[in-house]
Amino acid sequence: MTGRVLHPDNYQRMPWKNGGGTTTEIWKAASPDGEMLWRLSIADVASDGPFSVFPGIDRWIMVIEGKGMELTIDGQVRQIDDPFKPLAFSGDAKADCRLVEGPIRDFNLMVARSYGSGALRVSHLAPGASQPFAENVAALHVLRGRIELESGTIHALSASDSWIAGTYGGVTARAFAPTILAVVVIEPHQQAAL
Repeated sequence: MTGRVLHPDNYQRMPWKNGGGTTTEIWKAASPDGEMLWRLSIADVASDGPFSVFPGIDRWIMVIEGKGMELTIDGQVRQIDDPFKPLAFSGDAKADCRLVEGPIRDFNLMVARSYGSGALRVSHLAPGASQPFAENVAALHVLRGRIELESGTIHALSASDSWIAGTYGGVTARAFAPTILAVVVIEPHQQAAL
């Protein structure tokens, strides 16, 4: 398994579903008829307002720049002010955002429940440290630092680069600098491909 490396110039900027802003889509896996199976993105949030509703989708969000936000999800208030700490919630929920102190950037994972289950985790690596990742890791995104990724082929990734797995099989990352990785785990109902 080698997978593919994506750089920021491979990403696609697009408007939010509700028209309230824009997001940078890193990757979207889609079914043959175009239905989203899972998606990675980074949003720039400049003002308070509602989140788009995504029926049938599980979501994970974490702040990667800025002071954070307060999310009201179906009436329950959740403070998201610790950087690199994912919060999971249902895309069916009504969610409203209030910025704590100015604009933020957040990292997002969405997984269609009809396709499978997922998780967003964070891994911190010291320079020279190596970390193996299990075969259910579908993607890695370098939030900070620089790594070498062994997946049958050696890939070099820097901050803002992503690696997307195409098939199942473990990979190992070795850090060349203090590194923070977003680790995307996907467990499809049918394990034909990620």
